[in-house]
Amino acid sequence: MSNDINRRVKEVLERTEIMALSTVGSDGSWVSPVRFEYNEKLELSFTSMMDTKHVQNILKDPRVSVAIYSFPGPPGGNLGLQIKGTAKRMSDSDEGWQQFKITPEEVWCFDSLLTRERQSIDLSKLQLD
Repeated sequence: MSNDINRRVKEVLERTEIMALSTVGSDGSWVSPVRFEYNEKLELSFTSMMDTKHVQNILKDPRVSVAIYSFPGPPGGNLGLQIKGTAKRMSDSDEGWQQFKITPEEVWCFDSLLTRERQSIDLSKLQLD
């Protein structure tokens, strides 16, 4: 994977602390803005309360989608990530703030300054350290 892709993915992640988290419930999809952190494997972590709709959805169906959009983007362009994966609760307690981890399965990067097409990211070659 080119250093350019690694750089662009890292730039998106460093430009914002908020992701749009989409979950699936019995009444359809639900999107919530949540603060996130990431590691070198592009696993995303966030904290939330057990009574939120997105957490209740995750507990029933761990499939999630995430959009991370760099704002402001590069001058004259848009830069962002679209991620599909699964979420897992990492905390043992049922009270207070809970920690969750999203393991990505599919990642796309878009950078409108370079191309109008999204670029698939090979997670096995991604280097974020």
